[in-house]
Amino acid sequence: MNTPRIAVIGTGTIGAQVLWQLARRGVDAVGYELYSPGHPRGAAGGESRLFRYIELEDMRYLPVVRRADELWNELQETALPRLRSLDGALTIVEEGTVASTTALESAELLGDRAEVLSQDDMRRQYPDFRLHENEFGILDRDAGTIYPDRAIQAAANAAIEMGASIRTESRVTGIEQRGAQVRVTTGDSDELFDKVVVAAGAWTSALLPEMAPLLAPRRLLSTWFLPRPGSDLSGLVPYIRAAPNYSYGLPTADGSAMKLGLGFANHKVVESPDSADVRVVESDLTAVRELVRDFFPNLESYPMRINPYFESYTQSRIEYVGKHPSTNNVLVMAGFSGKGFKTSPAIGELGAQFVLEQEISEEYSFIVGQDHQPF
Repeated sequence: MNTPRIAVIGTGTIGAQVLWQLARRGVDAVGYELYSPGHPRGAAGGESRLFRYIELEDMRYLPVVRRADELWNELQETALPRLRSLDGALTIVEEGTVASTTALESAELLGDRAEVLSQDDMRRQYPDFRLHENEFGILDRDAGTIYPDRAIQAAANAAIEMGASIRTESRVTGIEQRGAQVRVTTGDSDELFDKVVVAAGAWTSALLPEMAPLLAPRRLLSTWFLPRPGSDLSGLVPYIRAAPNYSYGLPTADGSAMKLGLGFANHKVVESPDSADVRVVESDLTAVRELVRDFFPNLESYPMRINPYFESYTQSRIEYVGKHPSTNNVLVMAGFSGKGFKTSPAIGELGAQFVLEQEISEEYSFIVGQDHQPF
């Protein structure tokens, strides 16, 4: 059988991992990147992401996270910089919610790798978090920080070492079926491929208008807060807090500030990152400043740094991994926001299996079987 020639449009959070997995399988793989792997304009902006095992929504993701953890470790073997710091993280939930039930089920499955912390435990061990009366914590010992720019570059470099190539600073303007092949058009060239994987993040809806009803591109803000005078951040660790008070945060690598972010309801609607307004006005900061006043008594009330970036969501929050509605040899991978980075090496493996028509691993079956509905 001839070696297939496959293009991967976008070498960010997911695309770089797909490219790596294709190259590992001996595929003639070519990546197209609007900027360069690890750039800050897409979903990888904000210098840190949370890796965690504790699940808040869907227990089917636990085996996916386990597989991702294995692949993160394999990728680390090829990379010089540290891709993750797994020193533990907190999950904070409200009693009596679906999220708390799911989180406790996760903790039970993790055994001694997780510890449920009562209100009193949290006050004693993590006094810099001011929980509400009906909240408690779970310490996930195998959780921690992912460094997204390093991780994307590591996956891209690993793919290149195995024979893949990447066309950097190359904007794809068209994808068209031509008989049994697919033509990829840029401003400089046309190339033919046997298959194409589109992993263009928040650019997907603009590149593939047929996908737009299923995807919601959004502008997010990461914000960094310094400690108040006389305080430090030694009591703060990476965390995620479930709805109805959803937020997440990670201390910076040097421990000088706390990065905070909010959920979907606080993200700005955009059509495309190319046309989106990146200016931050005071009203954009209202919700995160309220979070700080309520939840972090030892942080300053105004951020010292603000970083906009762009992600994309599906209605179900389960990622879209499937064939393009009208172009059979095009695989679309989109809508990963909320959990994409922690699972990205596993989703890259899924993408390679799908586009090569290999057997899909059992842990991914619910993703490819999802019936996605329009917003």
